[in-house]
Amino acid sequence: MSEGRGITVTIKYGKSYEDTWAVFKGSASEVRSDILDYFGIESDSVTGLTLSDIVTNATNIAHGKGLIATQLGATVVAEEPAPPAKPQGDPWAAIGNSSPVTVADQAPAASPEQDKNAWVLGEIAKKTSRAELKKFWAENQSFFADPAVMDAYKAKGKSLPA
Repeated sequence: MSEGRGITVTIKYGKSYEDTWAVFKGSASEVRSDILDYFGIESDSVTGLTLSDIVTNATNIAHGKGLIATQLGATVVAEEPAPPAKPQGDPWAAIGNSSPVTVADQAPAASPEQDKNAWVLGEIAKKTSRAELKKFWAENQSFFADPAVMDAYKAKGKSLPA
């Protein structure tokens, strides 16, 4: 297909005529960019994929969201960002302290991986029932791609009464 000709891509959220549609029109590069933006797909993650591949992936996303909404009555909510990491070993925090702070007195800096998961691991630890734990998982699935988080989730689930 020539880049100069306009194309139209329609992605449906389900099989029914009443289901939501998303229609993209323009050149192939415009449609590609619009689909990535519309579905929140990172452009780096689709490097090397054809427009057809991207449409297939976007259709799968749309069908999944459509099924979740119609079958489970779910709604899309904004993901809460992780709270900002607290600075480690801040020399300004020691001002006003009567004793001088040395490097040996400071706590070891947490690894970036630990900082990234600190909030979610803390939230998992707070859950007191499997129902709370399952609800937290359902609302924060993006964190569970990390094996450390998933291991903590499973361990907590086993420790809670059914």
